[in-house]
Amino acid sequence: MQKLLITAALIALGIWIWAEYFRAVPHLEEAGVLKNFEVENIQPVSATFTVLEKTFIKPNRRVLHQASPFVGGFNDLAYLSNIDVLLTRKPLPEMQAKPELDPPQRCFQVEGAVDSTEQNAIKAQVQHYSLIAANAEIAHQIRRLKSGQRIQLQGEQVKVTSAKTGQLFQAGAGSKQRGQCQILKVTAVQILSS
Repeated sequence: MQKLLITAALIALGIWIWAEYFRAVPHLEEAGVLKNFEVENIQPVSATFTVLEKTFIKPNRRVLHQASPFVGGFNDLAYLSNIDVLLTRKPLPEMQAKPELDPPQRCFQVEGAVDSTEQNAIKAQVQHYSLIAANAEIAHQIRRLKSGQRIQLQGEQVKVTSAKTGQLFQAGAGSKQRGQCQILKVTAVQILSS
């Protein structure tokens, strides 16, 4: 029984190490990424945020060739942007409602009863970004983001389309919070506090 527990602990440790240190984060300098996606700048973003939550996004299971963006035919935003963050500009007041990431919609949802004051606070202060790293160094910094950190983000809100089909990729399609869910190309990230 003790050997079984040790084996399970080692497997869990291995999974945690892989998720923390070896999960690939795509960036715009990779050869295969811009072959499959067109990224058009829309609006500059430069602000200080607190990270509420971060999650890795996997491609939809129905997509073929999930492992590599170097062959064609990719129709999932996760090949370009596989990290979503939920950010706030100011600390949220004490509330019953809690914003939480909703990976399938690439947006957030609000859990719990929401009164108009809480709804206004969430609308004014919470932002959800699907992050695109401009280069490998920024991809490494994005991978290391943690809940509770205060960060300075600089980049561009972008419009992303498939290079082959022209399909438009959107964050938050079908979500009530669609206006607060954007795709952001990150050109600089600075951690201000842990």
